[in-house]
Amino acid sequence: MPVTFSKTFYKLLAEYAQEFAVTRSEFDVRALRHYAKELRLKTSPMTKTLGSKEAAKQYSEVQSKLVKSWWAGISDEERKARTKAAQEARWKAPKKKK
Repeated sequence: MPVTFSKTFYKLLAEYAQEFAVTRSEFDVRALRHYAKELRLKTSPMTKTLGSKEAAKQYSEVQSKLVKSWWAGISDEERKARTKAAQEARWKAPKKKK
């Protein structure tokens, strides 16, 4: 039997959707994505290793900045060559069986 939600739940969805000027279905999808992202972060190995979501977010931000800085420091020719090599390696790799 499918789960049913109360009238209050649907009323809240409609209110929030109206407040943020989106359709109710769009609000539903965004809320689910946000919730799933937070759960993944909360249960990620990085969070478990570092001890908190905040520390994991900071680590992620630092890693992102380092990568951007590294890519900004290489020449266009090297960047293109690395991208091409990565694409070739990806397409030459055997397909995973489901």
